Amino acid sequence: MAALRIGVTLGPAADVTQLLWASGIHQNTALLILLLLRLPGVGTVVGVDAAETGASHPLATWCGVPTLPASAAAGALDLIIECGGRAAPETMSRFRDGGGRLVSYMAGNAMALDFEALSSGLGHGEVMSLVPFDATWITPQHWHMNRALCLLTRSAVAEIVPHIWEPVFIDALSRQLGVNPFFKSGDAGVARPWRLAVLEPNVNVLKTFHLPLLVAEEGFRRAPERIDRVLLFNTAHLAGVPHFDDLTSSLDLNRAGKLFAEARLPTPEILARHADAVVVHQWENDLNYLYWDVLWTGHPLIHNSAAIEGVGYRYADFDPADGGRVLADALAVHAGRAGTARRDALAFLRRFSIDDAAVVARHEELIESVMSC
Repeated sequence: MAALRIGVTLGPAADVTQLLWASGIHQNTALLILLLLRLPGVGTVVGVDAAETGASHPLATWCGVPTLPASAAAGALDLIIECGGRAAPETMSRFRDGGGRLVSYMAGNAMALDFEALSSGLGHGEVMSLVPFDATWITPQHWHMNRALCLLTRSAVAEIVPHIWEPVFIDALSRQLGVNPFFKSGDAGVARPWRLAVLEPNVNVLKTFHLPLLVAEEGFRRAPERIDRVLLFNTAHLAGVPHFDDLTSSLDLNRAGKLFAEARLPTPEILARHADAVVVHQWENDLNYLYWDVLWTGHPLIHNSAAIEGVGYRYADFDPADGGRVLADALAVHAGRAGTARRDALAFLRRFSIDDAAVVARHEELIESVMSC
């Protein structure tokens, strides 16, 4: 592979810490840039400022690469990967007319968001590109729902791109906040009951508080002595909403004074100061950065992700009764096997590393394929 010049598009700029934790797409974008820098066939990597602000983008600076306005990138790069922002159609048309290759990188569930846009009466969901792509790369967790959509609306080629993750973000934020996010053996489950956290963002139907809350309720009914409290983060704004109030008031957790609606807090702060275990539920989004952060810190993760069977504690999809059983069992055993559980998790997480040989090789294959099409 000749030394390629590659750009990755970047969305609206903000403080880099806020940007990295606002949405998983920004972490994915940063990791993609860092991975590209490792490929022997790549000579130049830049962040492409799709908004043409003329300023250095904080995410590009964080990754150690320069920022190039999209208009300049159109004449200076061989490949542009649209990941974090979309440049003007005329700019991308000029880029492709000059022989450049354009890839759409799908790291979110566009189809589900289109469903939501329709049901919510929004003007539109996904904004379709006026410029065709040479290929679409779809992360594994979104392949099932989005492959057909991409083949019909984005490009004639759709490929699975490896999911990538490194603990650099949670590690950096923990240091910045001055907290120790790691699970402390001999504390929860031994000295006192467990504090459970639900960290779903509650911004779309894929990840909401509903199923984790019901799992926690089932666990509480099975083993009330093991649960100190359940903290529903990202729900403070829902207090007073009839649906939220009606649901929570019907539960034993609430009647026992153990259920709390909380605001949004940084993940390492929650793990360090407020929670001993995390209960989650996802729909069509089973590879999730939150899960890796929890597993990396050694906390028990009670989840329904078939893709990570064997790490954390898995329960059946949409089955709170099974979830309650798994949760009660996890709280009974995790303190005694925390070291083994974390070693197993770290071994599992290595498959997502940007230094993993298979991950690197697959990205090289994808790039070579799109450049030769």
